[in-house]
Amino acid sequence: NGLHVILHQDNSTPIVAVTVFYHVGSKDEDPERTGFAHFFEHLMFEGSENIDRGEYDKFIQAAGGTLNANTSSDRTYYFQTLPSNQVELGLYMESERMLHAKIDSAGIATQKEVVKEEKRLRIDNQPYMIFQEKMFAADFHGTNYDWTPIGSFADIDAATEQDFKDFYNTFYVPNNATLSIAGDIDKAQVKELVEKYFSEIPRGSKEIPRPT
Repeated sequence: NGLHVILHQDNSTPIVAVTVFYHVGSKDEDPERTGFAHFFEHLMFEGSENIDRGEYDKFIQAAGGTLNANTSSDRTYYFQTLPSNQVELGLYMESERMLHAKIDSAGIATQKEVVKEEKRLRIDNQPYMIFQEKMFAADFHGTNYDWTPIGSFADIDAATEQDFKDFYNTFYVPNNATLSIAGDIDKAQVKELVEKYFSEIPRGSKEIPRPT
């Protein structure tokens, strides 16, 4: 299905990092739908067909792990750090995110408010951060780098539920992702687990657009 997998074995401490790097950032957005990549960073914690809304974080934290994500102009990155005996949980959780994340009106409405509050806190109320938008627009005018990952709330508000589903089906596919498992692992065992949780995920059927 095109998923790129990187394994790094380091048995010095009983910890493992399970990460997925999606090759989609703000530069890959439709100029009329900016902010989608960052919005999805939040939306992907809403749950899936098998993980109830609000439970994603709880599963990882209950297992003694931590998790987070971040977005840039070029990529969206999800990471979990877990006790090494919980590596299977990490792979299951990331496969759920890739196979059938929960994208519905309730989650979209919730995350719209979360993202707006993040902008107020981290950009509007921080010295010099408002200048960042002007700087990107001046430096990269006429390219897909001339807006910041936070994007436009007007674009997010104007988007339909189908717009969000189309974005997910285009970019959140195995042939647009790199899965890495690093730390206290047995490579042969982890290869079997990767096969178990990711082999059923179909390759994306849409062309992945790339700006020139």
